[in-house]
Amino acid sequence: MNNYKILFKLIVTACLGFYAVTGYSLALSETELKSHINQQLDIRIKLIAADAAELDDLSISLSYSATKSISRYQLKYEVIKSDEGDFLKITSNEVIREPIIEFTLDIGWSDGRLVREYSFLIDLPRN
Repeated sequence: MNNYKILFKLIVTACLGFYAVTGYSLALSETELKSHINQQLDIRIKLIAADAAELDDLSISLSYSATKSISRYQLKYEVIKSDEGDFLKITSNEVIREPIIEFTLDIGWSDGRLVREYSFLIDLPRN
C-alpha cells in the first residue's frame, strides 16, 4: 500500500511539473536601462522562450498612463535575437527629459498573454 502512495505522488508531481513547463512558455527577465536623462531612451528586457519560433509570433503593444507625460514620446520596440540571448529593445526617437518613465507592456503569443508594468528612474549622466 505504501508503494502505491509513493508512485501516486510521483505521477502527480510529474504531471504538475509538465504543466508548469508547458503553461509558461515565455517569460520576461532582467531589465537594463542603457540611457540617461537628455538622451534617447534605450531599455532592454531579456526574453526567455521555450521555443524560438514563439519569438516570431509575438504581438507587442506599449501603453502609457494617462496622467504621465511619457505618452508624448513615441516609443518603439524591436525583438533582438543574438548569441547572448534574446531581448526586447525599447527606444525613443526623441530625447527623454523626464526622470521617471512608466509604461505597460502587453505581449501576446500563440499560447498565452503577459502584461507587465514598468517604471524606470533615469539618472543624470556621470562625468
